[in-house]
Amino acid sequence: MKSFMSLLKTNLNVHFGISALKYRYFKEKKRLWEPVLIAFAVIVGGGSLVLLYSLLLLGVFMGGQVLGQPEIVLTFAFMATQLLILVFGIFYIMSAFYFSNDMTILIPLPLKPSEVLGVKFMTILISEYLIALPALLPAFIIYGTGTGANIFYWIKGLILVLTSPILPLVIAAIFVILLMRFVNIRKSKDVMVVIGSLLGLFLGLGVNFLAQKMPEGNEEEFIKNLIESNTGLIESIGNKFPPSIWATLGLSSPGWQGFAYFLLFIGLSLVLFAALLWLGNRFFYQGYISGQDVQRKGKSLSRKALRNANKVSGPVQALFRREWKLFFRTPIYVMNGLAGMIMVPFFMVMPLVTQSEELTEVLNYARDPEYAMITTLICLGIMTFATSINTIASTSLSREGQTFWISKMIPVSPRNQVLAKLLHCNSLSLVGLIIIAIPLYFLLDLSLYRLLIMVIIGLLANILVNNLGLMIDVFRPKLEWNDPQEAIKQNFNAFLAIVLAMLAMFALGIVTFILAMLDLPELLIYGVLTLIIILLSVLSLWGLVAVADRKYRELEI
Repeated sequence: MKSFMSLLKTNLNVHFGISALKYRYFKEKKRLWEPVLIAFAVIVGGGSLVLLYSLLLLGVFMGGQVLGQPEIVLTFAFMATQLLILVFGIFYIMSAFYFSNDMTILIPLPLKPSEVLGVKFMTILISEYLIALPALLPAFIIYGTGTGANIFYWIKGLILVLTSPILPLVIAAIFVILLMRFVNIRKSKDVMVVIGSLLGLFLGLGVNFLAQKMPEGNEEEFIKNLIESNTGLIESIGNKFPPSIWATLGLSSPGWQGFAYFLLFIGLSLVLFAALLWLGNRFFYQGYISGQDVQRKGKSLSRKALRNANKVSGPVQALFRREWKLFFRTPIYVMNGLAGMIMVPFFMVMPLVTQSEELTEVLNYARDPEYAMITTLICLGIMTFATSINTIASTSLSREGQTFWISKMIPVSPRNQVLAKLLHCNSLSLVGLIIIAIPLYFLLDLSLYRLLIMVIIGLLANILVNNLGLMIDVFRPKLEWNDPQEAIKQNFNAFLAIVLAMLAMFALGIVTFILAMLDLPELLIYGVLTLIIILLSVLSLWGLVAVADRKYRELEI
């Protein structure tokens, strides 16, 4: 136990960079503006989101009171939080367990695989409290104060809030361990891991959709039955993920019944955690070590292959290919780049399955030729927002980590290196724009020329946003990290880039609104908007190249 706690303390220190931060801010007293800026962003940005979320939960609580079931707010919060942790926990666990740099140090130590796995799991669990606490505490407080709950409610509630991330993270960890243990026998291990991660994402989205879908038939009769049932509404929302019901009933049910559900939730979490440690002893090191073995089939090269081997590519083209290879080798990078592109079309198509009269009316307005320009501009905003908030550009240099010395040594200028990174980011943006544009095209009956306009202007806007994001990452890259998810999840550059992207899109939206109010011809509005974006893109590209030429010389690793 002593070795476990010592390793946990060290891992938390490295994971959160506690010693490095203390040395930078209290010893060297450098970059003191950073904690002030981070605190301001958390208070203003995070506080605003928590406030809006709390108002939403308050509305859910009040609606539940009307139905005689105020505990619905607890079910909603527990289910949403645990599903979110389950889906994204797959990526974080895969990165921490199998792609971290410290595994080569930890494996030779006299520690059981379950101890190493347990330490890494606890580190991720502590990180997930940044999501779980803001998501659960408002619901917990609203229900407790709204119903005048007793002291036992507050004690049980705090325990449930603190243990709520364990169950989804354990499920995600078991899935990852089994996946990595048995997928390494395939020829394309990295591709299979990415496919498995995508399946996990679709599983989470599918469960979320099924949990929201109303049964076919008479909706009024369905609502009536829910009201007449004591816990019908709670079960109808949570029956796709039973632990959310157990947590709700553990807090809202009186006496021994509530205590029994409370013990069921805690007991299942502990049992599955024990099963995870057992699996860790059996499969964790095997999956990691076998994944490090690279076997190549010995085959002779043809004359054509030999001729192609003698061909020389330009530096930008060669580095562009390298960016794609490095991107696909790490599943968490792929999922952070593709998740938004996958989820947005999914949520656009999902309402069609349970189409309501209100949705039909909205679609009719959107398909009306009289509102074609408004529909095009709104779709353009959706496409640009969905494809520009990924973290590809704003973590492009950070993802190199300890291998950045290679970029300093190769005989390629910094401007060519950032151009290759930009090409990679922009090609991903183009893929995302096309993926999102296709369902919009068929859903709204858009004309082909409007579709092309949306894709072209959307790509230009993404180029501008990617320029800004890459400039931020070149200016202050996070090159010291232990596992790949730290380069994204714990990189403040990603947050700054998203803020800048939203400000840029807000400014472009204001310009578009002014142009529309001036009653200018539609094509002229598109033309003016395009010229403004191109001008800003050129200026930002010039600034990016200037920053790259200076910072590449200064950066050390």
